[in-house]
Amino acid sequence: MTRFSPLALFFAFVLLEPGLAVADQCKDATPEAKPVATVTIDPSTPWQPRGGELRFIVTSADAATATLLKDAKAVACFRWTGPDPQPNPNEFIGPIGVTSLSYSSTSTSSKAVFGVTVPETLPEVSSNLWQRFWDPKDGPFQFILLRTIPKAVLRVVLLDANGKSIVVADQTFGVTSLLAACFLTILAVIVAALLLDLWARARHVPGGNPVVRLISTRDGYVSLSQFQIMLWSFLFGAGAVYVMGLSGSLIDIPSGALVLLGIAGASTVAAKIKTANAGTTDSATPPAQPRPASLPSGPVSGLMASAQSAHGVGLEWTAPATVPNAPVDRYRVEYSVAGLKAWQSAGPPVIGTSMRVEHLIRGTQYDFQVFAENSAGASAATSVASATLAQGAPAHVPSWSDLVTTPTHPSEIDVTRVQMLFFTLISAGFVAIKLFTSYTIPDIPQGFMLLMGISNGVYISAKFVRD
Repeated sequence: MTRFSPLALFFAFVLLEPGLAVADQCKDATPEAKPVATVTIDPSTPWQPRGGELRFIVTSADAATATLLKDAKAVACFRWTGPDPQPNPNEFIGPIGVTSLSYSSTSTSSKAVFGVTVPETLPEVSSNLWQRFWDPKDGPFQFILLRTIPKAVLRVVLLDANGKSIVVADQTFGVTSLLAACFLTILAVIVAALLLDLWARARHVPGGNPVVRLISTRDGYVSLSQFQIMLWSFLFGAGAVYVMGLSGSLIDIPSGALVLLGIAGASTVAAKIKTANAGTTDSATPPAQPRPASLPSGPVSGLMASAQSAHGVGLEWTAPATVPNAPVDRYRVEYSVAGLKAWQSAGPPVIGTSMRVEHLIRGTQYDFQVFAENSAGASAATSVASATLAQGAPAHVPSWSDLVTTPTHPSEIDVTRVQMLFFTLISAGFVAIKLFTSYTIPDIPQGFMLLMGISNGVYISAKFVRD
C-alpha cells in the first residue's frame, strides 16, 4: 500500500484546492438575478456542434465593473436543458478553459468576447427525429427549430484576479451535429435541383438527365460557361446551408470567391452574346445612301412564316412598290410572344426580303412584323404573321463531351475549353474541401484568380473568332 506523508497531503491540497474551488463555483453556483455584467451568446454562433467553438460576450454595466472585466478570467460548464430528475444527462460537464478573443472599453463600459469549445463528452440525445415529432415526452431534453436541435446550457463563471467569482450566468444554445447538417445540405441541393429540373422540363430544355438539362442551351449543347456558373452556385449555396445548419449563421463570402463568381458570370454573359449575335441572318450593313425625300411608299406585304425548326422560324415578305425619292434601303424585323405585344428586334436590319429568326422557345407562339426603312425613317408595319414552334427534339442531343468540344468541330478537342474546365474543377474542389472542413469559404490566392481570369478570357475570345 502506498503511504502519503502529511506534508505531501498538505501540498496536494494547496495545489488542487483552487481547481476544486473553480469546479464548485462552476457547477454549484447560482446565477445572479441582477449580475454586475451581462453574458450573451454571440449572434454569429447561436448553434454549434460538439467540438465547435461557441463564443459569448460579457458586457459591463458600470465603470467599476469595467475595470474588473479587463483582468477577469472565465471558466465554463455545459449541460443539457430541461428538468434534472437524474444525474445524467443533465449534470454539468466542466470546468472548461475559456479563451479571450477580444476586449474593448470606454470610460463607462467595456466588452469582452470569449471562446469556448463545446465538449465532445456532452451525452447523446436519447430520442431521434421521428420520436420528437410524434412523442411529446422529451424527458430531460428541450429542442428548437421544429424539434430538430437540442438545447444545452452554458454556465459562465467570471473570476477576478484573486479567483473570486464576480459573475455567474447561464445561457442556452443549440447543439448541432455534422450528420444533421450534411443531411440538411443534401436535402436542400436535391430540392433545388428538382425545382430547376421541373422548370426545365416545362420549358422543354433539351437533355437526357436532370444534370445535363440544367446546363444545356436551346440548341441542345452542354454549355461550359453554364456548367461553371451552376457549379459555383450550387457549391456556395450548399456551403451556406451546411454552415447555417451547424452554426445558425450565414457564411461569409470573401472577396476572392466573389471574383470567381464574377469571372464565371462574365463567361456566361459573353457566351449568350455570342449566341444572340449568331442567331440572326448575317447580313451586311447597307451602304450609306443619299437622304431620300420621303419615307418608303407603304408597308411591305405578304409576310409569311415558314421553314420552322426546333428553335427558329423563317420569314418571307414582298417589297413595297418602288417610287422616286422613296427607296427602300433595309427591312427591320420585330417579334413578340403572341398576345403580349412586347415587340423586340429580331436582329440587325436586312437588305433582302427574307430572314431567319433563331433561338426561340419551342412550343411557344410568336407574332412577327416587318418595317421597310430608309434614312428618312420607317414605313408602317406589315400585318402580323404568327407561328408556333414545333415541340420536336433539337438537332443535337446534349452530352458531356460538349464541355470540351465546339458545335462547329464536334470531333476535335478544344484546348481553351479543356483549360477552363480543368482550372474550374481544381478551384471548386479546393473551396469544397475547405468549406466542409473549416466551415468557411477560403480566400483564393491572387495568382490562381489571375489564372482563372486568363483561362476564361481565352475561352471567351475563342468564341468570337471565326473558324
